Amino acid sequence: MNLDGENILNRYRRGIENIHDFMPSAVHEYNQFTGKAFEEGDIPKPQKHLMALAIAVNDGDESSIAYHMDQCVEHACTDQQIHETMMVAAAYGGGSAMSHGVTMGIELLKQFRNR
Repeated sequence: MNLDGENILNRYRRGIENIHDFMPSAVHEYNQFTGKAFEEGDIPKPQKHLMALAIAVNDGDESSIAYHMDQCVEHACTDQQIHETMMVAAAYGGGSAMSHGVTMGIELLKQFRNR
């Protein structure tokens, strides 16, 4: 698989900027909501991104896998934690989630670790 993690993140950011031009208040509210959801709380921020990564892997959402993988790396999640998270997604989501984890997930982890 030939993924470009930085390109995926940039495409996502450009998409958000584009929709912001048409619906700024909706994007603002969305960003406020997600910002609050991922704030440090009883559940630490790194664990929140691991949870989101598991959901993204289960859903096969390339942009979300890239975003939350990037955030997991930025928040010092270990490779072991990330791999266990992808296995939890596979245990829940079956073969499809396993495929997303061992292709997109592992490739993006390698790219973001080697920046």
